[in-house]
Amino acid sequence: MKAVDEYGSIAEAAEELEMSYKFVWDYLTRMRKRLQQPVVVTRRGGAQAGKKKGGGGATLTPVAKALLREFRETERLVRNITSKREPVTVRTV
Repeated sequence: MKAVDEYGSIAEAAEELEMSYKFVWDYLTRMRKRLQQPVVVTRRGGAQAGKKKGGGGATLTPVAKALLREFRETERLVRNITSKREPVTVRTV
């Protein structure tokens, strides 16, 4: 979701993540089914005169943006906690 949000495109997100478009699309579909609501809104593109890309794209829904914020906050908290841990020493007998 982060890459889709960043690039505004499922295709570009998949390319950046070195994943297939189908894999990312299927992942977003599974999320939609589990949440019982969409996580992305897509805009159909298509070829436009003189342009390689057709202007389509994808944006996260408010629910997906909230999930992404919560994930980032959880990730930040875990990083903060683990960075303060004392190293574990292993004693051998």
